[in-house]
Amino acid sequence: MNVTSRRRTRSKKSNGRWFYLAGALLLIIVTLLAFRAYSSAQPQRDLVVFVGDSITEGVASTDPTTTSRPGLYQSHVGNDVIVANDGVNGITLGSLAGQVSSVERYFRSGRNNVAIIHGGSNDFALGSKAAPLFKTLQEYAGRLHDGGWKVAVGTVMRRNGLPPEQERERQAFNALLRNGTLQANGIAVLDFDAEERAGKVEIADGVHPSDAGYAAMSKLDVAFADKALGR
Repeated sequence: MNVTSRRRTRSKKSNGRWFYLAGALLLIIVTLLAFRAYSSAQPQRDLVVFVGDSITEGVASTDPTTTSRPGLYQSHVGNDVIVANDGVNGITLGSLAGQVSSVERYFRSGRNNVAIIHGGSNDFALGSKAAPLFKTLQEYAGRLHDGGWKVAVGTVMRRNGLPPEQERERQAFNALLRNGTLQANGIAVLDFDAEERAGKVEIADGVHPSDAGYAAMSKLDVAFADKALGR
């Protein structure tokens, strides 16, 4: 084989390699575009975030992953909805409101984003007053609502051992939640306190519900969240 023939052979091999590389690159591009089109065509799963203290986390339940309020709602909706448990044992409502960005990180456009907020028991145990705590909650829930969330807040149930003055503040706080201010601004109120006073929410340890108590609270969660999700 002369020099010219060898050059032609190398040229053909080189062209062949470039042809296969170009084909592989084109295949990758087509695959990526198809995946992007498929992903954009798929509906995003709706989201329900439970925000609160130990009663949201599920303390005193037999299994917080399944018998807490978030766990019960996940069982109710199955895998069609993302359910997040942002309950923190011992946290105050004031601290929760200061961490609003931790909830906002969940937000995604194009789907229903639902937040159920329940806290305050620890605040009253520490001597908080009803009026400023209500303002804190109102601002917190309002910020989420204005950001596109569908929001509900819960009244605070009784807590064994609260001194009379702190118990009066708890009741005053619940009265503020019920007075229509929040509802007029598109924020729902779940009256857990009324359910507990009616004997429907069993308390296990003086603060936290039993499994049956959480199940009773969950009925209010389900009614609100299902409506918010259009279920």
